Amino acid sequence: MLDQDLFFAHLRAHGIGMPLTAEECMASTNQFLLEQATQKAPEGALAVAETQTAGRGRHRRLWHSPPGRNLYFSVLLWPRVPMIRFSQLAMLTALALRRAVLSQMPEAKIALKWPNDLWLNGRKLSGILCECPPDEVEGKRGIVLGIGLNVNSLEEDFPPELRTTATSMRWSAGREFSREILLAEFCNALQELYDQWQDAADITPFLAEWQDHDALAGKMLTVQRTNDTLTGTVEGYSPEGLMRLKTADGIHTISAGDVHIGTAGVMLNSQCSILN
Repeated sequence: MLDQDLFFAHLRAHGIGMPLTAEECMASTNQFLLEQATQKAPEGALAVAETQTAGRGRHRRLWHSPPGRNLYFSVLLWPRVPMIRFSQLAMLTALALRRAVLSQMPEAKIALKWPNDLWLNGRKLSGILCECPPDEVEGKRGIVLGIGLNVNSLEEDFPPELRTTATSMRWSAGREFSREILLAEFCNALQELYDQWQDAADITPFLAEWQDHDALAGKMLTVQRTNDTLTGTVEGYSPEGLMRLKTADGIHTISAGDVHIGTAGVMLNSQCSILN
């Protein structure tokens, strides 16, 4: 189980990370905090599970959750900005997670894959799922940030079908990492970015850092949307955090779609899920 004393010893955030609920097994840390939000849980509430029985990624895909190896956790926020900006938190969370990983693994070349994935050596290291409770609580809307980070999984811990597309910090570096310190460093980084973001008009102050480590920059993509298919190259991101795709007929702003890079397909969706 997570060493909570070690976690709090490294926690510097003034709100994110407290209160902490740590369980050996949860169905889903996101679902736990979505339910806690209806009970007026405070901003910064953190839920951590050693394993999940119904952990999921975007589009209800299951998230592989071997026990005792990695980090599966969620954070509840009550932003004081218009809800239209909530989708930007996916990119902000990815930036915070990248900073946390680099604090323990400074030699790593970690790329950001819009809107919210971390990639290490061309393989997926983490996933992020943002979900909003369906109703207001005392006139406020909340959002739950769910994170799965592959920390100490070995190659044999992954199902065969994931061994060529996923990785972990330990698998890459050949050494173990403290999950407690990583979790605390994530909370510290997210607190700093979140405070700055709420005082900003949009995500512009963070785009330079994102673009410096963008895995998609200049790449040729094919984007399958609901009603059409676009092919072009990534030309950066809008202040709202949307992808700009340069095609033969101009620049298109992409908020969601199935994106294919060469022969590899990756689902991208920058929107928060509203659970009904």
